[in-house]
Amino acid sequence: MSNPVIDFYDGLSPEYRDNMGWDWDAAVRKEGASLNRFIAKQVGHRDTYSLLDCSCGIGTQAIGLALQGYQVHATDLSPGSIDCASEEAARLGVSMTFGVADFRELGDTISDTFDVVLSCDNSIAHCLKDEDLNAALLSMKTRLKPGGLLLLSMRDYDALISDKPRFNNQHVHDKPDGRRVVFQLWDWAVDGRRYKMNQFLIREIDGRYDFKHFHTELRALRRDEILAAVRNAGFEEVSWHFPEGSGYYQPIVTAHNP
Repeated sequence: MSNPVIDFYDGLSPEYRDNMGWDWDAAVRKEGASLNRFIAKQVGHRDTYSLLDCSCGIGTQAIGLALQGYQVHATDLSPGSIDCASEEAARLGVSMTFGVADFRELGDTISDTFDVVLSCDNSIAHCLKDEDLNAALLSMKTRLKPGGLLLLSMRDYDALISDKPRFNNQHVHDKPDGRRVVFQLWDWAVDGRRYKMNQFLIREIDGRYDFKHFHTELRALRRDEILAAVRNAGFEEVSWHFPEGSGYYQPIVTAHNP
């Protein structure tokens, strides 16, 4: 990924927890419980799993799974995200490890292998080129034990490409220290295969409004594209799971390392 991706997350991460209009601590626990149930169905129940979250952001899934008893190592391309994630883990009393890493080059900084390698919240869509996507999947595969589980969650772009929505994830949240208004504006490429995501955070301070704007570019990966890429990287048992079946808020792709 290019430096603009790091800039996007370095800027957004410190703002994320307090501006998204939700109870983040509750979301962490909910996502951890949902993913734990789903993973157990894929690989069988164990007392503990070793897990690498290679695009952890501020730790929503990584911390949630650590709270479920997983042995978690969490990495991200953004040093700012890792700083936030480690602070949140300490605040919630979670024991886990962290590192800065590009998920296309995990072997450069990580020597261990894991039962599960995870990349959630549409992070894979930052792979704008086929070579980036292939490098990321091959890199993730090197960090999996034989038989280990790859788990990716992403937006369902098959549905989104036809409509090309412009205005997304909007909410207004009244907090004791002032109102928060949050929304995304998506600027689609003509062919519908990429879009610029503009994230706006508007905060009320003493009756006046201050806003911040962050932007990044994402690739609208169709289901058949991501499934083919995972198979071409040498994974087996590649499957797509909708939220109504998985219990997780976003579609999931799973595969196993032979």
